[in-house]
Amino acid sequence: MPAPVASPVADLGQWPVPISELFYSFQGEGPNLGRRALFIRFRDCNLTCGYAAAPGSANTPATGTMRCDTEYTWNGAKHDLSTGVQHLTPQQIWDELMRLDPSTTNPGLAAVDLIVASGGEPLLRKNALLYLANQAVSTGRRMEIETNATITPGANLIAAGVAFNAGLKLASSAVPRSRRIKPAAITAIQASGQARWKFVVCGPDDVAEIAQLQAQFGLTEIWLSPEGTTAAAVIEQMRRAAVPALEHGWNLTTREHVLIWGDERGK
Repeated sequence: MPAPVASPVADLGQWPVPISELFYSFQGEGPNLGRRALFIRFRDCNLTCGYAAAPGSANTPATGTMRCDTEYTWNGAKHDLSTGVQHLTPQQIWDELMRLDPSTTNPGLAAVDLIVASGGEPLLRKNALLYLANQAVSTGRRMEIETNATITPGANLIAAGVAFNAGLKLASSAVPRSRRIKPAAITAIQASGQARWKFVVCGPDDVAEIAQLQAQFGLTEIWLSPEGTTAAAVIEQMRRAAVPALEHGWNLTTREHVLIWGDERGK
């Protein structure tokens, strides 16, 4: 694999962005399940999954069946959002990813060829994503962006060839529909030809809503992902989702990282 080179997109600037975690693991969900990957978890999100509005205090009760498993990236009422956070330029992020790739120090290993941007909501940092996407392309890697599909990615990011693991939030998240369903963003991501739609499922009502969204927006390559932060919960939800997935022509993913490590961060 070629050595990293500077991105051709020189006018993006190198201003720091807040990063909650950088780590090396397996992609735990979706089409690249089980594939080694380098992960960037961005801080901050524009949604409040599990709550109808941003929590006002640490003891604000959740109101949704579907809960966010990375609240530490956005819920400042419950978590100290500065803990463990690094403010890094896109180039510094890339340098850290290359340091995490074990082939950097052991050339006998195959280089990690998948970069996953997660959050929070990565598309809040589009300039950083574009820089990283160009770095990935220039070194023979691929990049996936885990997004809630409420923000239009833009032509440049689409042209960079990233894949969008687009996770529309359902009514079970408690987030009002007007905040979680943004037709312009959904349409743009679907039209890119680079979208895989991933829905966290908690029960039968979710299945009906997914079918409605598929019909409304012409969504293709749909994956159901079981809700849960324990192995037992993930397996139980997979069993419940299996038959509906087959009946609707959808795919079913597990959450491999939860099955292996539970709810441990950075895995």
